[in-house]
Amino acid sequence: MVVPLTYFFTALETLAAISFIFGFVTRLAAVWGVIEFAIIGTPLLLGGNTGQALTHALLLSASLVLLLNGSPTLSLDGLIAKRVKTHHN
Repeated sequence: MVVPLTYFFTALETLAAISFIFGFVTRLAAVWGVIEFAIIGTPLLLGGNTGQALTHALLLSASLVLLLNGSPTLSLDGLIAKRVKTHHN
């Protein structure tokens, strides 16, 4: 049962990376980033590996910024929001 979960999480991480690149569903992908970097970074920090823990903390904070703000300027989400806003009025 471990192998299908491995494929699932690999596919999820790949789709999240692609959505970050294109700026589509950025906040949803950022939720995955926050969860992933919190899970990976906590044992590193508690184990005393502060160098790698710092890297994961920075990635966690970048994911939090994307989660809270999204990517409105250069993204498909921003383009869709602008079109919906202009067609709605």
